[in-house]
Amino acid sequence: MYCTEFTFDGISSKEYNLIICSFDGGQSGEMTAGNHLEFTTFKAPDSSQWLKTSVTYNEQLTFTFQVCKYNPFITGKEEPLSERELAFLMRWLVRKDYKWLQFIQEGYENIFYRCQISAERYMIGGQCYGLNLTVTCDAPFGWSDIITATISSSTSNTVRLFDSSDEIGEIYPKTVISARHPSGRQDIQIQNNLTGKCMQIHNCLPEEEITIKNMGIRSTEWEFSVTHNCYEGQHAALFDDFNYDWLTIGNTFTNRENEITVTGNCIVTMKWRVPRKAVI
Repeated sequence: MYCTEFTFDGISSKEYNLIICSFDGGQSGEMTAGNHLEFTTFKAPDSSQWLKTSVTYNEQLTFTFQVCKYNPFITGKEEPLSERELAFLMRWLVRKDYKWLQFIQEGYENIFYRCQISAERYMIGGQCYGLNLTVTCDAPFGWSDIITATISSSTSNTVRLFDSSDEIGEIYPKTVISARHPSGRQDIQIQNNLTGKCMQIHNCLPEEEITIKNMGIRSTEWEFSVTHNCYEGQHAALFDDFNYDWLTIGNTFTNRENEITVTGNCIVTMKWRVPRKAVI
């Protein structure tokens, strides 16, 4: 990695005169982990072949890089960090939850890391001249920027979406279904021919908006009543009307084209990120 600028939680390191550097003369960001698959297998008696039962990633992507304070408009060289500056940088970089990290470098424009950062001081002559940052991601890889697709049944009820993921498999997009029929109830179906998923919701109301995210479903016509300890609203039976076949965007090694067909009078908006594998 040869860039000098990064953003974390939407804030550029340049705003705080912080640049990526290497105190030991090596290449910052060399240490990496992740993308290691663990197979579970078994061998039947009197057999010479092991069969796969499952496969999973068993570690998150982790890497390190170093940063220092550098103000080209004043001193033009590295400067020590004051205690107040250090406290502010720790407040910005060391968080209790995941934030988005991006390196500003050609070729990395569409790679984001959802991560936590831990920091250690780099001391020279009793003064802190920079930080050693250790990044721990929420996955074995990075992610793309947000991808958005909209399908309107009033124009064309079938679209083809290209999955640019660096990982073979499927992603569950956030899906918002906005019903547009004038009266009565209708059934809505969204089918992806590539992944074989066919999501169905029965008895959708006019102007109802249904949001599906993180294996959960909610509706503007349906909410939980604390008083009665149950779901109430015009679509109180939404749990029973949903078939729980979650819509996915996917790819195989030879096919990346997702043909998605919508049945019903509605507008469907999908948002998702795809895995990005890159050497840090």
